Amino acid sequence: METFALTILILSFLIGFIAIFFTTFGTLIILIGALLFAFMTGMEVVSIKYLILLLTLYLCGEVLEYVFIIVGAKKFGASNAAVVGAIIGGLLGAIFGVAFLGIGVILGTFLGIFLGAFLVELFIQKDLVKSLKAGTGGVLGRLGSIVAKLVIAIAMFTIILSQMI
Repeated sequence: METFALTILILSFLIGFIAIFFTTFGTLIILIGALLFAFMTGMEVVSIKYLILLLTLYLCGEVLEYVFIIVGAKKFGASNAAVVGAIIGGLLGAIFGVAFLGIGVILGTFLGIFLGAFLVELFIQKDLVKSLKAGTGGVLGRLGSIVAKLVIAIAMFTIILSQMI
């Protein structure tokens, strides 16, 4: 049972790390893997205290995802409406990107964020340069959120590993 639990844990970390680039669910996959591992090992290796810590890290990552997009877009002069456009565009882009064998999720998300902020800002401001900046800021914010989630995923991995040693 422990070997099976460890296999699930390792797979969840690998899939979770990769998923961070493709979706917003990478750290959730890692959390679920850790939960399964903890329950399958009778909570002997990973206690409830560490599971709560992992849950907290996961939730911080989800909040940071949107904060980075908002801050990135705002830093480049986007209006509040353009920020909403970036978030909605990113979600729609990810959904439509799935149609391209999963790899389109990355491109779809970035393109959706850019177009969402760009088009809303262009509609409101009627200024091409400001619109381009708003879209670029949203995309840079998404890149920042990927880096933040990778750091969180590494922290989650380190916490679990420290309990196993």
